[in-house]
Amino acid sequence: MPRVFVDDPGAVEAGLVQLQGSLVHRLSRVLRLRRGDHLEVIHEGQLHVVELMRVGRDAAEAEIVSSRPLADDPPPRIELCPSLIRPQRFDLLVEKATELGASEIRPVRATRSLTHGKGNERLGRWKRLITEASEQCRREQRPPIQEPMEILELLSEPRLPGTLRVMASALEPEHTIPDAAAHVHDLVAVQILIGPEGGFSAEEAKAALAAGWEPVTLGPRPLRAETAGMVALAVVQTALALRALPQVAPPASLGRPG
Repeated sequence: MPRVFVDDPGAVEAGLVQLQGSLVHRLSRVLRLRRGDHLEVIHEGQLHVVELMRVGRDAAEAEIVSSRPLADDPPPRIELCPSLIRPQRFDLLVEKATELGASEIRPVRATRSLTHGKGNERLGRWKRLITEASEQCRREQRPPIQEPMEILELLSEPRLPGTLRVMASALEPEHTIPDAAAHVHDLVAVQILIGPEGGFSAEEAKAALAAGWEPVTLGPRPLRAETAGMVALAVVQTALALRALPQVAPPASLGRPG
């Protein structure tokens, strides 16, 4: 069943949902939905299953069949803190980070970030990409994305209890994300710092270490910045899934019969 986010405050009233604009075009022309078809509408903290009653050229109306509050993402929170890179590559990272379950995306401006402007002008586009990706992978909560901040400002933030901080580093050959996570027992949040294509400056690396960010390897090969962000998220999700599995004692070894 298709899922869409509707942000218009007045879209839901008296058991009906009013759909407008480009969303209607996508529902009718791309998804080929017609009167009588069902879809899910997320609006102001509620998930509504609705039935289309009328589909026009630029507007549609649907009747609410059932509703429930949105489910929260399971803990821990995963914050991706990627350095700004070329716009198209950063757009790809925003989209895939949403699909891979990032709880929040906090872009940072590093010394070696290769980008024009400060990145604030692309915030609206990033939010649209997050909405589209959330609909595609059926997320109920869209990860917020913040305006880019200076990397040293991020590194000056105190680490909260239960927070694991990791930074992708090509200079770290052995220490992995699961290694770093092993010593944090009551894990509340994971923060992932990704540098730009040119890596962190010496000042940034020193500040990150002082603030408790652990350098980790993402494998034997150098990765593009956007690839590193995706790989780090996938490794974190896998590590969290393995932590959640029940611990099974190894079978007792069988001695040789006497």
